[in-house]
Amino acid sequence: MEQLIESFLTYFFSHKLELFAALTGLICVWLNTRNNHWGWFFGILSVVPYIYIFFNAGLYGDSILSAFYFVVSIWGWYHWLFGGKKKEPDTEDAKIESSVLDKNVVEELDNNFYKEENTELPITNMPFKFWIASLVIGTAGIFGFGAWFSTLENASVPYLDAFTTSFSVVAQFQLAKRWVENWIFWFIIDIICVGLYYYKGLYFTTGLYAVFLVLAALGYFEWKKQMVRK
Repeated sequence: MEQLIESFLTYFFSHKLELFAALTGLICVWLNTRNNHWGWFFGILSVVPYIYIFFNAGLYGDSILSAFYFVVSIWGWYHWLFGGKKKEPDTEDAKIESSVLDKNVVEELDNNFYKEENTELPITNMPFKFWIASLVIGTAGIFGFGAWFSTLENASVPYLDAFTTSFSVVAQFQLAKRWVENWIFWFIIDIICVGLYYYKGLYFTTGLYAVFLVLAALGYFEWKKQMVRK
């Protein structure tokens, strides 16, 4: 027992950066499942150290992916807050009596009395064409990234690395678009990641992705409920 505790403490103090990245990543995904835009902030805090951690572990795809997450998280945060559209009355326009105008003219003028404003992006279902595009792009990415990673020195499990890299790019885009199906993709990705990170000895990250598995399922049903309420 003492040896187990000693091993844990040794790992803990030598992997504090990984622990920080894992904890902020956990907060990020939990907030995402709650449809809370602050998840993007914690996601940014998480991916920055993971760029270094994954590169150091020979998981070059995940390192590149973390850099991609950084950029997409900034866009996703903005898109969640201002990616929706709604029409508001334009109070600066004068109102015209509809009784003296042709009906078609009235409708055209009414449209001019409203201005389109950016608003919070709603949760929606992913269009079928993006289902096809997601699967095609994700699969192509496995072979493309896998072939590339295989040529890199000290690359570890290049095609598994390519799978998580390729489909995570697809799922992150879906998340930024607030499509509920992103959680299905994350669930499958998380299953692969649990085995991959355990194999690489990244135990904090392995535990993190095991929790992500549960959160992905919860996120899917929570978003579906919120869609029904709206």
